Amino acid sequence: MDNVTHSLTAVLLARAGLGRVSAGGLGILLLASNLPDADSVVALFGGGLGYLEYHRHLTHALVVAPLLGLLAGLAFFRVAGWRLGPAWLLGTLGVWAHILLDLLNNYGVRIWLPFRADWVGWDLFMVVDPWVMLVLLLSVGAPLLGRLVGGEIGGRASVSPGRGWAVFGLLFIVLWAGGRWVLHERAMETLRARNYEGQAAVRVAAWPTMWNPFVWQGYVSAEPFWGLYRVDLNREFDPERGAIYYKPEDLAAVNAARRTPEGQAFLGFAQFAVWRVVPAAEGVLVEATDVRFGAPEDGKFQLRVVLDEGRKVVSAKFGFGDPLKVR
Repeated sequence: MDNVTHSLTAVLLARAGLGRVSAGGLGILLLASNLPDADSVVALFGGGLGYLEYHRHLTHALVVAPLLGLLAGLAFFRVAGWRLGPAWLLGTLGVWAHILLDLLNNYGVRIWLPFRADWVGWDLFMVVDPWVMLVLLLSVGAPLLGRLVGGEIGGRASVSPGRGWAVFGLLFIVLWAGGRWVLHERAMETLRARNYEGQAAVRVAAWPTMWNPFVWQGYVSAEPFWGLYRVDLNREFDPERGAIYYKPEDLAAVNAARRTPEGQAFLGFAQFAVWRVVPAAEGVLVEATDVRFGAPEDGKFQLRVVLDEGRKVVSAKFGFGDPLKVR
């Protein structure tokens, strides 16, 4: 999830009661809930390939969480009443909360590092989920507004300001995830139950869209092609209405692109790569797109490798494309 969502969740966790675990509780939770994304800073120095190799890497691993939690706790050692044990526990809980939220979206997390590099993700939320963001902003802001209004009219301050709203906001995340899970399973079953141009699906996936929880981006891999479909659970699904991308026959070109350092980094991150081989002035252009982030023609999150006639690499690069381009 985005760092605003992580930070708002940390505030609600603190108000709900976790902030009492340690002196400086709110600060520890805020730092711990954002500390795993320090890998993005490392990735910035490595450019696009650095992002692919290090984003959601060791700092998002379950076994590393206690170490990051310790760092978050130690950052507040000067706070009066601070003790190592409670601060360490609270910091670790904050890191685990970050990892749990990241598991909910369609990026996934490599939680088993350094033992295994498998991606784990539940494809329920977008990285920036507008409904979650709005409810969390309301849950954090409403008590502040209430105290302001109460102060103006001489009302009595709450002993535990914001706890009710905090519980409401956290409960919303749980219920929203549960509802999304049910809808995601319906979308997956819809995709599995159809044939596509006479072909059975070998692999399917469904990813959330921005505003409507009933509309999903569907992915199908069949023997000769990949397909992208709009799955609206309120309407009849038509498997004939989708974008089809036939799998390239020039496997030598695809394999040559895979072997490049850029190709290896891309494949270590991409989970739903769609490949295309098209003629180029030098020979052929091999494109691979992780279609979680856009269709191949959008040019987003794309590997591009140019090969000569002998299938030798002329150039290779990875690009994010235009992040403002509407899908």
